[in-house]
Amino acid sequence: MEHPLDEPQAIRRWREGDPEGLATLVHRYELRALRVAYPILQDRMDAEDAAQNAFLRAWQHRHRFDPERPFWPWFLRLVIRESQRIAGQRRSRPALAPGSEKDLWAVETQWKDHDPLPEEIAEQNESREALWRALRGLSPAQRTAVVLRYYEDLSEREIAEAMGCSVGAVKHYLYEARQRLRLALKSIEASSPAVPDP
Repeated sequence: MEHPLDEPQAIRRWREGDPEGLATLVHRYELRALRVAYPILQDRMDAEDAAQNAFLRAWQHRHRFDPERPFWPWFLRLVIRESQRIAGQRRSRPALAPGSEKDLWAVETQWKDHDPLPEEIAEQNESREALWRALRGLSPAQRTAVVLRYYEDLSEREIAEAMGCSVGAVKHYLYEARQRLRLALKSIEASSPAVPDP
């Protein structure tokens, strides 16, 4: 039985035009790509399209990749571009249909490395729904900056590189996003019914 390829082998074979090299990279990075695209697009099918399109672009532009650099930052830029392209195409419809945040936990669970414990679901479900409702009010650029800063833990300079904009623009997106999220979460908190004491 053939041993699985490690990342340097997969990258070398992908750059040489071997689909098996790309398949290894898809296996390794598809989940991470979905976890970036989904909060930006807030739609499962759109996120899957963004990830698949990014892998297609990676195949088409494999000769542009510098093998001396890590794969993920280069590929992340493709995921962001595809997510922004899809978000731009659907400006006429809402980012997330009302009420569909109830499905977000189930969708995210399918993309997790392990099944969540029942306690995790109970503790996090309500706050996740509130956060997703708040994220819905941000622009795609603001959501992208938030995802890269707080999900991917990138610096402002790295976010600027991934988004193809200036560091100043990233600072503006993050500032505006934090202000809008703070207001949205306060509003959601205020409108939630109080839990009676036992």
